[in-house]
Amino acid sequence: MLDDVLDMWSRFDLEHNVWVVEDTDTCLIGYAFLEEDSEEKLFSYGCVLPAARGRGVGSALVAALEARAVSLRQESGASKRLQSMIPTLCEDAVQLFETRGFVPVRYFKRMEVRLEAAPATVIPPNGLTIEPFVKGRDEQAVYEAYVETFADHWDFAAPPFDKWVEKTQLPTFDEQWWMIVRDLTDTIAGFALCRMREDLLYIEQIGVRRPFRGRGLALMLLQHVFEASYRAGQTLVSLGVDSANPSGAYRLYEKAGMRPAYEISIYEKSFPSV
Repeated sequence: MLDDVLDMWSRFDLEHNVWVVEDTDTCLIGYAFLEEDSEEKLFSYGCVLPAARGRGVGSALVAALEARAVSLRQESGASKRLQSMIPTLCEDAVQLFETRGFVPVRYFKRMEVRLEAAPATVIPPNGLTIEPFVKGRDEQAVYEAYVETFADHWDFAAPPFDKWVEKTQLPTFDEQWWMIVRDLTDTIAGFALCRMREDLLYIEQIGVRRPFRGRGLALMLLQHVFEASYRAGQTLVSLGVDSANPSGAYRLYEKAGMRPAYEISIYEKSFPSV
């Protein structure tokens, strides 16, 4: 888990886009970070220890996020949208964001499956193969497949290639958990980009390119991920899904045996250019 945190924070501008709150004993009681997803969209997340709630820590962190959004708007001259992710059932967080002018714009469910027995071995359809990602060979092709697959998803902003590829250069990156489906022409048909953690295997993105859809490849990929995770000794597999995704992803994950564990809300506040 510490490695996951170090990986995530290594991507941040620690001087300008990360805030921490300590108590009088210099113990960390809250933090927030901001990512500049695109020219106009900013994404943020924060947390306050339960014992420190009710002391204005959350309000101070949100104020810092808002001030940074204003600063970035002034620097660029472009409007900004500041988004933040909170647990839907966390009433304190909901009240905090709504009183500061944020509104809910999307809901995501975290879905999980606990593998009680070894999944059946997956056999790809004729003409298709499943293989692991190879560093130094597959970066550009997988990036292009990822951008094409998610281009029509809600609020998708394609990251620059050099920024996206940084995740494959992290010390904890493991090629075997990025799984690629190819056809006979070596074209990428689909992919499952996963990260093994101490407590679970997390599927960060799973997708099938449009020309290959309708052939059951997404379900096949899921089942392949389950099989590989079980073989590695990890029986808990998880992912996040947009509750309003029109592609039917939620139903697909249910068909694969996954069930919702909890829901998160994306709240947003606009900072128009002046």
